Amino acid sequence: MVSKNTTCSRKQTTSLAISFIVAVPLALSSAVAPAQAHSDDHNHGHTEYFIGLDGLDILNRGIYTGLENPNYNRLTLLFAHQEEDPTTNHFHGIGTYSYSGSVDNPSIAATNTNNRIPEPYTGLPSLKLSPGTGIYTGRLISSPTNEEYSNLNIQAVTSLKNSSELEDQYLFNSSNNRWQQSLEGANIGLQLLSISNGLNIADSDGVNILNSVGEIYTIGSGDDFSFIPTFWTNATAPLGNYSATFKLVDLATDNNRTPFGESGTFSFDFEVAKVPEPSNTVALSLVSLLGVSLSRLKKRYVKG
Repeated sequence: MVSKNTTCSRKQTTSLAISFIVAVPLALSSAVAPAQAHSDDHNHGHTEYFIGLDGLDILNRGIYTGLENPNYNRLTLLFAHQEEDPTTNHFHGIGTYSYSGSVDNPSIAATNTNNRIPEPYTGLPSLKLSPGTGIYTGRLISSPTNEEYSNLNIQAVTSLKNSSELEDQYLFNSSNNRWQQSLEGANIGLQLLSISNGLNIADSDGVNILNSVGEIYTIGSGDDFSFIPTFWTNATAPLGNYSATFKLVDLATDNNRTPFGESGTFSFDFEVAKVPEPSNTVALSLVSLLGVSLSRLKKRYVKG
């Protein structure tokens, strides 16, 4: 004869298992929902990429201390590292010009070892391309997720200047005010240097841009702009990694204006990965949960 306590334990465990069965598909449907096309995001707390002008004329750290900074007065793509302690917020220059060789007779390269997104030193995988909706139906697209580096909104560093957020002010004033120079008068272009077959780039309206190597797309002028590129492939694109390499250029030469120096070269890396079928994911999750429930039931029955 089975005791009332044991019967109660069985009922509770069965009820728990049923609850999981109902909840899991709902959670998974949210997890595998297609990515939405992005919209402009002017909240600096969510902006990771900035364009600045390097104001450091003489290098003050490393083995080349005392030499002229090869990036002085050049446009620079910057990634914002915003830390738990906002007083340590800082920028990393991506693909900046760099010295190599002996200190006495160094050579200058138009890029450096930290010239990719995600930054190579982190060891992070390429950014995932996810199923899109609307104008991106049938495509895999870049979209902001919880992944670091995934929010591709790009703004001018000087857009932080009047922010009321303390973390933004620490970021703006980092590196002894190195990045505070105005971009006024500049007409900033993004030039495509190379791109993987099958990878495409669109503007915020979904219109393809930078369709051929060497082409330049105007991001914006001066200190007030926001640019969000969408990288995409067809949904049937082969699995693997895709990359695009760029540099920043100043196109404003009217009235004999001397443009700011072009940036070093930098790349964005993406991945087309196999996505588990939702039905398979649900089945595997249910099997796992039922296994846990039956194990608990067995333990309670033995104890009873």
